Amino acid sequence: MRRLIINADDLGSGIERDRGIFHSFSCGIVTSASLLANGPSFASAARQALDLGLPLGIHLNLSEGRPLTAPIPSLTTVAGEFPGKEGLRRILSEGQIDPDPLHRELSAQIERVIAAGLAPDHLDGHQHCLLFPALCTMVLDLAREYAIGAMRLPSPAEPAADDPDGPLGEELALYRRLAPHFSARVREAGIATPDGLFGMPLLNRLNARTLCQTLHRIPEGTWELMVHPGYPDDAPFSGAERKAELAALSSPTVAEELRRCGITPITFRDLSCAS
Repeated sequence: MRRLIINADDLGSGIERDRGIFHSFSCGIVTSASLLANGPSFASAARQALDLGLPLGIHLNLSEGRPLTAPIPSLTTVAGEFPGKEGLRRILSEGQIDPDPLHRELSAQIERVIAAGLAPDHLDGHQHCLLFPALCTMVLDLAREYAIGAMRLPSPAEPAADDPDGPLGEELALYRRLAPHFSARVREAGIATPDGLFGMPLLNRLNARTLCQTLHRIPEGTWELMVHPGYPDDAPFSGAERKAELAALSSPTVAEELRRCGITPITFRDLSCAS
């Protein structure tokens, strides 16, 4: 049996991105989404997700935007903002940060989603920050505290030979180093995860052709495919790349290919209920 969660990241990051995610769910093959609790369009995204019955998880975020709680010493900038992807990775790698304000912030993000009337079915990390040991134990504790039974496993499912050159290739090498420890800790905690994550080497390069190729490569088991559909807006990486993903995920041809491959689309809730 081959089962696949098709999860759209970054819900709540902007009206046009949100609109693309909702279209990919209503008219395409997307089965769930990950919501940014501190995203600029959180409120409208949460309302529409409720209206549509979109299954979703929480995209825990310590790298972009502003915290929901207060400035976090050794993490946020002098302007009170998160430090960006590279800044967060450097800080987490050094491990010199007080865990208590991090715990309060991540708790606040989870509680904001729940207060909006939503029932999150999984946790994952914006830009895969949960892979870092400095956050792993904390997030596992939060999953138990809030009875969230599943998490993403950001372990690249494609072979390392597929990794592109340049910054993305360096990021993927980092994920491959961190993923085994993270996976072992999650299994020990009894939290359900897919077997791995497809789509990481295809960031900003997912279209109908590459999506169909990926579907044919998915082996037996339960997997997640990470996608980023959206309509163009002024945010970085929100132009033709996200629109191409939106077109692919909404394509009847791709939906038919999914069926031909014998892949059953599921959600994280299906995963945690079966564990």
